[in-house]
Amino acid sequence: MSARLTPKDIERVDRTVGRNLRPATAIDADIWIDKQGRIVRVHQAIHFASDPDIQTTLTLTDFKGAVSVSAPAAR
Repeated sequence: MSARLTPKDIERVDRTVGRNLRPATAIDADIWIDKQGRIVRVHQAIHFASDPDIQTTLTLTDFKGAVSVSAPAAR
């Protein structure tokens, strides 16, 4: 699965992160999902007009039991 986002796209979900990414022109993200539906790898490339890209890769392995996650409380 792949997506191209802008800082404004991210700001709609998380205002602080979106503002911190304002110098970026785009963020490309690729996500790999295993047969069980788990995210096992995420690669991001953050592009800038005048600076080199920042690239990160996160690989998840050795899955244990399920972790319960809930939405944060409204502010």
